[in-house]
Amino acid sequence: MRQFNLVRLAFFQMGFGIMLGFLHDTLNRVMTSDLGISSTIVFGLISLKELLAVFGVKVWAGNMSDRSHLFGYKRSPYILVGLVSCVFSFILSPVAAYEVTSAGVEFADLLPAMAQDVGLLKLVVIFLIFGFGLQVSTTAYYALIADYVGDKHIGKVTSASWTLMVLTTIVSARVVGTYLDEYSPERLMNVAFVGGLIAFGVAVFAFMGVEERNVAAKKGKTEESLTFGQSVKLLSASPKTLLFASYILVAIFALFSCEIVMEPFGADVFGMPVGETTKLFRPTMGTVQLIFMLLVGFLINKIGKKRGAFIGNLFGMAGFSIIIAAGFMLDETVLRIGLVVAGIGLGAASVSNITMMMTMTAGRSGVYIGLWGTAQSLAMFMGHFGAGVIRDLVYAFSGDYMWAYATIFGLEIIAFGVASALLPLISQDDFEAESKVKVAEVLAASGVD
Repeated sequence: MRQFNLVRLAFFQMGFGIMLGFLHDTLNRVMTSDLGISSTIVFGLISLKELLAVFGVKVWAGNMSDRSHLFGYKRSPYILVGLVSCVFSFILSPVAAYEVTSAGVEFADLLPAMAQDVGLLKLVVIFLIFGFGLQVSTTAYYALIADYVGDKHIGKVTSASWTLMVLTTIVSARVVGTYLDEYSPERLMNVAFVGGLIAFGVAVFAFMGVEERNVAAKKGKTEESLTFGQSVKLLSASPKTLLFASYILVAIFALFSCEIVMEPFGADVFGMPVGETTKLFRPTMGTVQLIFMLLVGFLINKIGKKRGAFIGNLFGMAGFSIIIAAGFMLDETVLRIGLVVAGIGLGAASVSNITMMMTMTAGRSGVYIGLWGTAQSLAMFMGHFGAGVIRDLVYAFSGDYMWAYATIFGLEIIAFGVASALLPLISQDDFEAESKVKVAEVLAASGVD
């Protein structure tokens, strides 16, 4: 039964792969390139889900799932509430997108237009609800993995989970791309409705029943719980903790800044229609990423987490350099080569970094995974929203979309380099030693024995 549950847990990310793939690729491209909505608005909306984590939702969710029980469970209720929020808002997202009236507005006039746009306000609420659900459910899910799996197998489960998510985005992108070859708003909304229901079913199957009920009462409580305020004190007073959080910030920025850029890039620079971009970027780069996530994930104990991340960073820098060259050359063959090389880097670096995040917990998975997730979300917010602003600003000054995308990809290349320079400074042993001391200090300051 335990082996079956480990397999089930890995399936959880498939549901989010369906939803995030649709939001980041298809809906993003439709709003930006087909509806003519400013990328500052579109990328800003998509990045709202990450902004919530920056304001502490991940840390709150991790802390609450560490300290409280609902119906005898620590993690499962938070996963379920978050999942329902995500699916509900996801299904409504394309409907609201077609109510936006700020399409075609010049960059200088964005703020006045946005203030009067009811459809845009609906989208803001929808993406905030989606973001709340995403942060709560994934934080509790990662904590459940850390509780259930242990360090020995955590790399394999994490690798399998993210691999299945990437596989799901590839397959769903292919299916959605074919279905949308005959494009209409109604077809787009059908995709969201059916995709949301499938995502819910897969995710519920993955986690429901894995967590033991009243586990604290059975096994005893070995660590004192921390309040939210104590957690913030712990994190802010720990240099090794802040160093790793800074590394995660830079590394995730490098890995995910391109996530919502690729399909608009294909439309703006290469003139590709919706069906073509949907079937090219995610399946090509994602398939290679999938292969190397599997490969590195199952060899992570031999390769080493830091070495795996460094190798991924090198391929990431090379891949995005080739993609920049392909854009200026307008050469789709070179573009495909760049996507393959970048996919190798994304696969190796992402599974290595996620595994590091999952093992750097010092026995307090809820608190620390909440912190690493917050750093991750801040990086994704900066990457997503920043990419939208850069696209609009550089295009406004240069009149050439390629220069805008070259700037975005160039920043990713720099971030890969900075992350590589920080890697040698990170030590799990030093972090765990510091954590024990700092936890004791925080508890002592609060009068806890």
